[in-house]
Amino acid sequence: MSREGWVERAAPAKVNLFLEVLARRPDGYHELETVMLALDLADRVRARRSSRSGVSCTLSGPQASPDVPSDERNLAVRGALAALALARSKGAAAPGEGVLLELEKHVPSQAGLGGASSDAAAAFAAVESVFQLHCSEEEACAALAALGSDCVFFRRAATSGLALCSGRGERVEPLAPAPADLAALVVTPDSGAPTALVYARLESPLSWAASRRSVPECFNFATSRPGAWPADLPCFNRLEEAACAAVPALERWRAVLAALDGGSGGGRFCLSGSGSSFFSLRPSRAQAEQLKQRALAALARAGLEPRGVWVCAPMLRA
Repeated sequence: MSREGWVERAAPAKVNLFLEVLARRPDGYHELETVMLALDLADRVRARRSSRSGVSCTLSGPQASPDVPSDERNLAVRGALAALALARSKGAAAPGEGVLLELEKHVPSQAGLGGASSDAAAAFAAVESVFQLHCSEEEACAALAALGSDCVFFRRAATSGLALCSGRGERVEPLAPAPADLAALVVTPDSGAPTALVYARLESPLSWAASRRSVPECFNFATSRPGAWPADLPCFNRLEEAACAAVPALERWRAVLAALDGGSGGGRFCLSGSGSSFFSLRPSRAQAEQLKQRALAALARAGLEPRGVWVCAPMLRA
């Protein structure tokens, strides 16, 4: 607790080390196979009891941009409301009780980093603790899955920070943690990438054909060859071309970053999620910091000003 009566939870960003989009489902979603890695770039979510019914949210932080709402359009508020409803149903919260929520934003929005989904999972967990709610993992994951496809990842993979996700993203199989010295350089352009627009630009038809890419075994660090990362990690994102088509400004960012690829023991820059962030893996923080300086200089020469550039480590939470 940061202050008396308040419970705080971290809401980490994520990157998609691998993302394959399969056929469109009857419910309108797409079937996915993706490997997600949680990072130590994180929002902070704080909650406490309130004598006023419902959830009241205040926003702060360097990434509290105008497009981040503070009402029920915000997934953190909806995550808190879901936990509050469970607390009331189990008698842990009185009918008139509510929640005060503080959301400190460090993860940019519309950036493919899962900030809103992570906020929802963190808010749910904080309200659980506030009311000492004892709900099953099945109940919690069902509530989070109803809020968004990535929300369950931040719940189910909270210990290792790495998971294979399928379905629309809500089926989560935690994997062994990534090496602690692995580093990711994350670059977020000044343009956002609305998810719906990106999916609308996917090439059709998609299929279950055997020619599609399968998730490589090397992403399971419990069984992969030591030293194979990060240069040998085949990071891949089926949405990258669609994102650049939906948001043409991203093509210039991709070109500048592509010129920095190779060397320093790392792989190419890859889009995360539906964008707009790009990331590149390096075997150490020192090498990622070196790449960061090169990237900042190259972007400045191109007249591109990012919303943020971060060197991140895997986030492991017990």
